[in-house]
Amino acid sequence: MLLIVDCADNSAGEGIEPQKQSLENIVIERDVVYSTVDGYQLTLDIAYRKDLQTPVPAIVHIHGGGWRGGSKNSNRAKAFAEQGFVGISINYRLSGVAIFPAGVHDCKTAIRWVRAHAEKYNIESNRIGVTGSSAGGHLSALLGTSGGDIYLEGTGDYLDYSSYVQAVVDHFGPTNFLRMNDQPGRIDHDSPDSPESQWLGSPITELPDLVKKANPITYIDKNDPPTLIIHGENDESVIISQSELLYNALKQARVETKLVYVKNGDHGYKPSQPDAAISPNREEINTMEIEWFKSVLGHKK
Repeated sequence: MLLIVDCADNSAGEGIEPQKQSLENIVIERDVVYSTVDGYQLTLDIAYRKDLQTPVPAIVHIHGGGWRGGSKNSNRAKAFAEQGFVGISINYRLSGVAIFPAGVHDCKTAIRWVRAHAEKYNIESNRIGVTGSSAGGHLSALLGTSGGDIYLEGTGDYLDYSSYVQAVVDHFGPTNFLRMNDQPGRIDHDSPDSPESQWLGSPITELPDLVKKANPITYIDKNDPPTLIIHGENDESVIISQSELLYNALKQARVETKLVYVKNGDHGYKPSQPDAAISPNREEINTMEIEWFKSVLGHKK
């Protein structure tokens, strides 16, 4: 399984027709519209094994890209399907389309869509995991901690279904935007054109209350799902202390959690020096992610 760090700059368009493709024992349905908001179509890719006889857990992938770029990735959905899960990768409204909390509303709508279509796709509706990198990691952590919060739930489709998730893997996601400049890095996160400021609609230094609402730590309680956090020690885009804040808060609330430090890892697990080797390596990181979901969701291939 190849870990794909999302960086493509494109988003869901309008008038998309779903495409269905069979690869060996995997079926991939691309560009499935899970909701339409103000005429804007939100789409997902879903992958599953042809030979599923009984319901299995689902893993939802949320792409990164600073909340202003990136797109769903059918390869991520396919990789989870190859491990016996139903794999799903979703789009959400980016900051150029709608500012926070719109994107969170979309992610929660997508989880509700999964439950509403659980029977069709042979999904165990009470066993849904979520994962993402960078901005996608932040959104994954936020879905994990904010279950039941009315402000972040929104008023989208399938409100008769729950948006709670049962497992989280957060790859180097931000948490407290106002502390992203605690260490020098390659981005001035307090600037008006930072990804965080653009997502919230104004410089984050002027929006402390909104920053708090966007912080997964704000919503933590003892009932939150087990959360695996993985972060490069030398990340210069999202400093590692962002994950340490989340990890410590989850531990304090007695939520099952683990923080894995990637030695020599920069953002996206790129080596921080040209001749450096990251540890754990990408294959080992992939294995950690899958094993976390298998353990927490109780699924064996």
